[in-house]
Amino acid sequence: MKKGAARSTANSRKVGVLGSGYDPVNRIRTAPTNQRLSRAGQDRYRKRGADELEARLRNMPEEQLENFRALRDFSGSHSESPAPESREDEDMDPSLIHMRDVLDGSTRLEMSHAGGEFIAALQEGIEEEMSQTAGKKKKSSPDYRVRDDRTQNLVNGWKIQMERLVPAYMTWCAETDLGRPRETTPTMVEEMQITVVDLYETSTTNVELNAGGDGVAAALIKQGLIPCAPWNPSVAISTRVLELYRTTHVRCPQLAIQPFVKSLCDLHGVAYRPYLRDQFSVAYDVYLELRRQTDSLVNSALGRDSPKWRLKHACPACTYKLEGEEELIFSILTTMDGNDSLKRVLRRSKTDGSEDEPTLGPSKEREDSRDGGEDYFLSREQVDRWAKDRVADILPSDSKNPCSNRWKNMIDDVTSRMWGIFDETGIFLALCRHGFVLVVADMVRSGELSKYPLAIVNELLQAFGLKVGGGYDIGCHFDTTLGNSGLGDKARENRFRSLVGSFHGHAHNRLCQLSFLATYVEGLGLEDLEGCERYFSRSNVLAKSVCYASKFHRRQDITTFMKQIDDFETYPNLSKFLCDNYRQALKILKTEPELKRWMAREGLDDYDSFHVWLEEERQYLLGLEDGLPKKKEETVEMEYVRRLMNLQTSQSKLSSILSAEKAAAADRAAFNPTPASQVSRCHAIEKRNRDQELVQDLETRLNISSRWTSASPEWVLAVKAIKDREYQDALDQVEKIIVERLFEMTKINQSGTGYKMHKHIAKALQARSKAIKSAIERYNTVALDMNPPMPMLSWEEVVNYGFLADFDILRDTRDSIRSRPWTRPSYRVAMDNYFKILRAREEIKRLNIEIKRVVTWIDDEDRFLRKKEKQYEESDPALAVQISRYRQRRARSDHTHMLRFWALAKTPGFTGSLVPGRSVERQELRRASRATQQSAAETEIEVESAREASPQSEEMQDVGGWSSRSEEEWEDEEDEGEDAQSEAASNLLYQMSVLSVDRDDDRGSNRLD
Repeated sequence: MKKGAARSTANSRKVGVLGSGYDPVNRIRTAPTNQRLSRAGQDRYRKRGADELEARLRNMPEEQLENFRALRDFSGSHSESPAPESREDEDMDPSLIHMRDVLDGSTRLEMSHAGGEFIAALQEGIEEEMSQTAGKKKKSSPDYRVRDDRTQNLVNGWKIQMERLVPAYMTWCAETDLGRPRETTPTMVEEMQITVVDLYETSTTNVELNAGGDGVAAALIKQGLIPCAPWNPSVAISTRVLELYRTTHVRCPQLAIQPFVKSLCDLHGVAYRPYLRDQFSVAYDVYLELRRQTDSLVNSALGRDSPKWRLKHACPACTYKLEGEEELIFSILTTMDGNDSLKRVLRRSKTDGSEDEPTLGPSKEREDSRDGGEDYFLSREQVDRWAKDRVADILPSDSKNPCSNRWKNMIDDVTSRMWGIFDETGIFLALCRHGFVLVVADMVRSGELSKYPLAIVNELLQAFGLKVGGGYDIGCHFDTTLGNSGLGDKARENRFRSLVGSFHGHAHNRLCQLSFLATYVEGLGLEDLEGCERYFSRSNVLAKSVCYASKFHRRQDITTFMKQIDDFETYPNLSKFLCDNYRQALKILKTEPELKRWMAREGLDDYDSFHVWLEEERQYLLGLEDGLPKKKEETVEMEYVRRLMNLQTSQSKLSSILSAEKAAAADRAAFNPTPASQVSRCHAIEKRNRDQELVQDLETRLNISSRWTSASPEWVLAVKAIKDREYQDALDQVEKIIVERLFEMTKINQSGTGYKMHKHIAKALQARSKAIKSAIERYNTVALDMNPPMPMLSWEEVVNYGFLADFDILRDTRDSIRSRPWTRPSYRVAMDNYFKILRAREEIKRLNIEIKRVVTWIDDEDRFLRKKEKQYEESDPALAVQISRYRQRRARSDHTHMLRFWALAKTPGFTGSLVPGRSVERQELRRASRATQQSAAETEIEVESAREASPQSEEMQDVGGWSSRSEEEWEDEEDEGEDAQSEAASNLLYQMSVLSVDRDDDRGSNRLD
């Protein structure tokens, strides 16, 4: 050290010198030193420094020596430091002089590898300055910053760096997948220490920052570390830890970030702190955003970044149409429903409202511009545009709905609202029949309003066009709403059909079933349209982790879960779904000979009778809507007869009391009226008088001059109407209790119902059984009074009734209906079996098409992705690695799919084909490419002709360049259709390879689900 930073006071002749030790053996600097030198020691220190400087100058190359002299001359001419001789002044503070020299560069301060000398010297100067000014009170300036936007500031910090972070992440993925060592360059200018959180330990790592690099965050990501802050991070989390949480969370959504971080703390042996959860959350958000951005680049490279591309290609079995396919009644079958489990609490500020009248404060959620829904969710604006069509629900309509009083989401729909503590009150989901997610919409501060299914249907019509079938638990009601809305004309033009799922359909009115139940809808096959219920049983476990999340994190969790389910649950089980449905259809078709034998015994020649019976039942039930047998309202005549009966009863009671008193008065010795008997007589008189007044009032209203008696024709008609009403009420009570019991039985068998809930439902069912027996006894009593008497009900018959359908037949009080064939139990069973056979045939027809679509898609997708991967291997290896990962995500299940299909092909009754076909979409693209190339070739000929006439035409040269580039882009696609014979041979080899695999693993394939 030549001239160290010294420290002394005015009363001391010694000087403190900061420096570093020197190890002559290893020729390195050691830890910092702090010496106290006297005046003689200072002279020796300066002399030794001058000697060292002179020795260095002698050994310095000529070029460096000239640079040193020029720098010294420049420093001497610009330095404002005092003259050297002034340093010897005893009254001057050497620390200020020496520190100024160090700062302006005139004095050199040597540093050790350990560092810290400069900071220590600067700190000493600061401490001395503070000690001198400690008695002075400084005026603090006001701080106007707020914390409401800190989340958005964090988001903005990451957003402006994302263009550099995504390539860094892709580079790290490529180095990891390809096994290449991390690239190091000799331009490293700095090392940065950072705390790294790994799976089993937390360590401090030196991170290399290269000259001209992309920043600290990118440097960390290139080493597989995700920083917890966009600028100057001090903590980073290993990518494998974040990936472990991601995969675990989507498999077990109950596992939120906080318990996972606590588990890491337990593994690391440290105490949990709340800020650790925040750090992990920031890093996890960045990691998911890197994955999203990477997937976006892959989709762009594959040409799959157009709007609604994911929706239009969500399911290969539904959307990958082939040339020469047989046309189906429904081009795609979907199901949709709302679910209120994934609610989110809106965080609000406290208010000063009273406890009796609590009020909700304003929202205190921080600003966050992120969405998180990707292309799965509809925006609130897309949904709210259909809110005006809510008026259609309360407008008069020609179509009456008999199920409106049986479903929660049909009742008070116009005023349906949700508690104010929630912002999002659930989701409204649409799936294809195979379970792939199509569209999702948030239900916002409301119940299941009609605007949500309307927005979903509009999106489906835009994506799929003609002949879409949409299942909904209240599809009968929604069909009317859709027809009256602004979307009605578009739906009718595209032949959209609103349907009802099988499970919910059996709880609908019988007339509704005949139009919407899956069993009777032509073209529906064996599809039950209840996929949403099965999906919600899995997604409901997300409720705990999203209830108190932010709007962004809730959507991000739901979207991540849905992508995982699509890729690793629904797609791997696609072939199982198709094969199981095929075997189920074949099993139903085996019952056809038994049905024919029954028809022969009953004298039926053909199947047309079943269609006739179904239409007769529909017409009969339609007649019930407007005819006499429907449930009557209370009339004035019926009330008049009831009052007459009450008057007769009260008059008879009063007469008996008076007769008893008269008989007792005859025997004066025994006659001793008690206060109780006198009160009874007074009450009887009052009751008689009150009933008489009511009767007289009704007689005045009905203009009756002569009071009716039991022999009057009017009396007989009114009594019959009263009995019919009592019969309907008794039947309604039995129906209501049975339905409640069946719904409770469904709940008790659901997965996730706890022990206490099981006990509670079981106890309620015991009470329900007693209520059912009481209702049956009341019904039988009323049924016997009917003229003619109605059928009696027993406990065994009622418990075995098929939901509400069988109750509708009993509602007619006429005897002629009993002679019709479709009212007999055996005929109804045969009719249902016949329509199931029809649906089984339709299912096989659809499955033959869907299986071939999947086989073709597997073949085309694998070849297409391998070509793209090879195309980018040289130009962009990192992108090629991501395309490879994209291909492997679903390819892992393709072999299992083929094994299942070949096992199905051996099943007797299989009529499909496993030979890949030709995709309609790909063929259209190839034809468009050929037309473009032909047009470009013609243009090129014209260009050549024009060039001969005018060689200077640069514009025509550009046209020819575009032509060559377009042909090059489509080169990989063209080789598939140039030679039909070569393609046929390739398909034959492909089938032979699969056959060989099937033969080698024949026993294993038969064991597959």
